[in-house]
Amino acid sequence: MEQEAVTTIEVEAQLSCAPSIFDSFAGIGTIEQQPNFAPVTRRALMAAVNTTSRALGLRPSSVVVLDALLSCLPCNDPKTGNDSPITPLTLLTVFACNDTLCFRAKGITDRQLRRHLEKLEAAKLIQRRDSSNGKRFPIMRNGKVIGAFGIDLSPLLIRSGEILALSQKHRQEADELRGMKAYIQKLRGECLSLCLQGEALEFVEAARNVMRRTGVTVLQASSVISRLKCILQSKVVTPSVPHLEELATANDPEHEQRQEQAPSSNSKKTTASDGQNVRHKETQKSYTKKTLPRSMKELWACLTEIPAFYPDHPTTEHGLLQLLFEFGRMLRIDSALLGRAVTLLGLAEAIQVADQMACKIDQVKSPDSYLSRILAGCTKPRVGHGQLCVGT
Repeated sequence: MEQEAVTTIEVEAQLSCAPSIFDSFAGIGTIEQQPNFAPVTRRALMAAVNTTSRALGLRPSSVVVLDALLSCLPCNDPKTGNDSPITPLTLLTVFACNDTLCFRAKGITDRQLRRHLEKLEAAKLIQRRDSSNGKRFPIMRNGKVIGAFGIDLSPLLIRSGEILALSQKHRQEADELRGMKAYIQKLRGECLSLCLQGEALEFVEAARNVMRRTGVTVLQASSVISRLKCILQSKVVTPSVPHLEELATANDPEHEQRQEQAPSSNSKKTTASDGQNVRHKETQKSYTKKTLPRSMKELWACLTEIPAFYPDHPTTEHGLLQLLFEFGRMLRIDSALLGRAVTLLGLAEAIQVADQMACKIDQVKSPDSYLSRILAGCTKPRVGHGQLCVGT
């Protein structure tokens, strides 16, 4: 019997007996379609996303949703239960339902979830792979998941290297900025020990608020340091240091009128009880350690405005300090500036200065600047902070 060898092509056999999965499920997410990237753990990736969220244009709520999506990836080691790295062989299409994602995203609503998914897609961190009916579900073959309709995290993993590098850069800048802020605080203290005027004083006072902003950069901090160094090198100091009482009456127009009337009243020989206002003849109060009141009652007797708000005087220094900061908030004085006043002047003198400011609060346009000028001549902190002998 004769035999003839022929190929299957000649007998018109089919090249493939099984249709491709891509033809059966258009738009499905599969491992074969996923890009190549360096393995990364979910924890490291989420830490980098948290650090660079502002640069990525994400708000904290959107970051929480992204964390919920990453938690749905099959990255747990079946043997140890530990979190294994995400690799290109990990199916990156999340097919969890909205209820599951809302629960893992700290209980947000379904409407909020859809809005955050739109923001993540606009930021090119996810890609939606919807089925014909909009449902998310896996495609199984031989008991294994070979693809899924859902939310594809491939765009995020493609940029994982970029995000990790940007996160490292941000952390280095944050460490550098922390040291620069401490140095700026030191330079501000040196500048405030001088008697600055005009724009120099305004810049030194504004530098604190500038460095408190969340979006401050290393470049801005470097500019502030350069300006503060220029101020220290130029030594912009006033020719004379005004007394505390002179600064307190600097914005008092009545005081100026009384000084103008003083020569005419002194030219006539009149008695002290001649019906004239002799307030301008009073000696300036010098709040030195010798004249400070030694008890809480004596201090309370020296005050004119504060007792009207607090009829009962405090019995301890801690209570007096709390009262000072509470009254300072009423006067719109910064708490840090009040603390500096207590350090330089002492507690008793600081509360007397606050009482003086309350007497002419309508004439003081900027309480912080007013108190800063008073503190400009007080560079040496007093030992003991001006304690009172409470109970005497």
